[in-house]
Amino acid sequence: MKGYAMPFGRPWHLTDDVYVPVNSDAEFHWVFAVVALKERCIKVYDSMSSNSSNRKLSSEIQKMATMLPKYLELSGFFAQNERTNWSILKCYQGKNKSRPFKVSHVTGIAKQESSSLDCGIFVYAYAEYLSDGLQVSSCGISADTLRLRYASLL
Repeated sequence: MKGYAMPFGRPWHLTDDVYVPVNSDAEFHWVFAVVALKERCIKVYDSMSSNSSNRKLSSEIQKMATMLPKYLELSGFFAQNERTNWSILKCYQGKNKSRPFKVSHVTGIAKQESSSLDCGIFVYAYAEYLSDGLQVSSCGISADTLRLRYASLL
């Protein structure tokens, strides 16, 4: 189930990773976040990753990193042990369950051109790579090719 996007009708405790597109209120920019539940980490894939973009998005991601564990604790997520015994995972052992998730900005990934508005295409491409069990490449993502490909799928 690794890389399974948000499960409609599927319980959270049966999912390893949850995919979340995140929009910055301050800018017209999207990033891709992977909530790695078994690692207690939010991995951020940003196709721009400029300093101003990082500062604005960091506050959005940090809000999610703080609110998510509280929601999971209150919803009884950590009590569900049929697939994963959360208490024996190293990142959960002896720690307050409502402690914020660690945030990790993934580096070495393909980036969009600085003048483009292709962040949505890159978010989709990152999701596709990861859901297929692949690493996001450091180059070779062509927004024009992806637009054509995704349009043909529609």
